[in-house]
Amino acid sequence: MAVEHSQGYQTTFGRNPRLPLSPAALLMLVLAMSGCASAPFIDGRREAGQTAPVGASTPDRVAVCYSSQGTTPKAVMALAQAECAKTNRSAQFDGQDILRCTLLAPTRAYFKCVGR
Repeated sequence: MAVEHSQGYQTTFGRNPRLPLSPAALLMLVLAMSGCASAPFIDGRREAGQTAPVGASTPDRVAVCYSSQGTTPKAVMALAQAECAKTNRSAQFDGQDILRCTLLAPTRAYFKCVGR
């Protein structure tokens, strides 16, 4: 059902005239994008000018954010190994959680850096 507005445009009920997609279509688009592959990365964020991390990674425990849809466990382990190798140690899996990183990389795996 269309409604004529005083400004001369028409809208339909349940739809915002400024949005090109309905809310349901927008939700489907976001969900589809969350399945897209994103390169894994170390969650080692820091505040500007600070040395202390605000991300989950520390020198002794590496946190790798990744998407289980497009990243293999081998790739996640390789990234953790490379990070621990910076201090002449190797990575040992220490658990994971979900929905703690970004939308495209929602899973976070933890690795302890242990002596070789």
